[in-house]
Formats: sequence, structure tokens, C-alpha cells
Amino acid sequence: SDDDDDDSDGIDVGDWVGIEIDGEEFFGEIIEFDDEENTVTIETEDEEEVTGDQDDMFLDDEDEDDE
Repeated sequence: SDDDDDDSDGIDVGDWVGIEIDGEEFFGEIIEFDDEENTVTIETEDEEEVTGDQDDMFLDDEDEDDE
């Protein structure tokens, strides 16, 4: 089945992630995956669209530490 197409570690469109581009970290909501190019596009808090490699993406779980 093609259910597991863009199932990169359970990260999906709408998730909040960080991505590192040229040594700079951006945080935002995933709006698009491009599996052919292996890129991901996020929209930051400033409504800026940023595209980078899926490999440079990381989960921003800082705010889950204080439970």
C-alpha cells in the first residue's frame, strides 16, 4: 500500500518542527513534503516559507520537558 509514502518517523504536514538551513535554525509548521527532492517546506511564525532538506529537520520537543 502507499500509506507509508511520506511517513518519515511519523512527522506529518501540520507538525511543528525545526529545520537547519545554512547553519541557521528555523521553527515552523510543515506545509509540504517533496519526497522526490527530499525537501520539506515549513511556515515560520513570521509566515515565512522556508524549504530545506528533510535530513536537516528535527523535532522541536523543548516545551515537553517541563511536565
